[in-house]
This record gives sequence, C-alpha cells and structure tokens, in this order.
Amino acid sequence: MANKLTSTQRNELKEAFDVFDTDGSGKVSASELGQILQALNIKFNDNQLKQLVQNMDSNGSGEIEFDEFACVMAETFFKKYSNDELRVAFQQFDRDGSGYIQADELENIMQKMGRRFNKDEIDAMITSLDKTGDGKIGFDEFVQLFQ
Repeated sequence: MANKLTSTQRNELKEAFDVFDTDGSGKVSASELGQILQALNIKFNDNQLKQLVQNMDSNGSGEIEFDEFACVMAETFFKKYSNDELRVAFQQFDRDGSGYIQADELENIMQKMGRRFNKDEIDAMITSLDKTGDGKIGFDEFVQLFQ
C-alpha cells in the first residue's frame, strides 16, 4: 500500500514518523520506538521491541527509515477504525477520565514521547481540533482525526 499513497497520505505519515523520530535523525531507533510505546502505555519487553524493529527494518540497518515505516504503517494508518478502537486510543490521552483531552494531558503525552511544546503550541493544537470552542477535545472531535 505504501507505493499507492497519495501525496497527502504520504505527508501525514511523514508527520507521524517525525513524532517517532525524536532526535531528528531521519531514522527511528529501538529506543525512540520504545519511548513512544511507553508514552502510549503499551506494555512490551526488550525482546518484543527488538522483534518489532526487526519486522519493520527491511534493509537490516537496525533502525527504521521512513519508507520502511510507511510500508508497515500505511495500511493501519489509513484504515477505518472501529468506535471501540478509537475509544481506547482516546482514553490513552484522557488521563483524568473527564471525557476530554485538555491542554495539560496533551502536553504530558507529548513530553512522554520526547516532544517539548510551549503553552502557545499546545493551545494551537487544541484549538485546531476543538470544534466546539470549549478549550478541550471531546471524543467526537478526536474521532474527526481518523475519518
């Protein structure tokens, strides 16, 4: 599927890849992938992480380049998610269980992923998704990211 991506889809995957590539090297190391999985509360051990990298690393470099990432992620990234899958993802961000993703929760998850944003940047992210203007992201607003 990666070779059938539209330019928009390729750009979206590149943006996601850049979140994983916390040091900006153009490659995702096992350590960076582990940080992302930890930030999302995905339980794994060292062997599982190593296996995941090996499965994605088609050229055997020990790191995941963008094209490898795109090949593995394209089908999953652009699939239609069920309401249950989206609810689970939403709950990873909604740490306090309020039913909303608020600025501090978004900032916290981004920090865990090794990304530092100032208050204005976090507020801009919230604003871009907040269709109701209440300063927080509800589930229905979150779902729009995946449709």
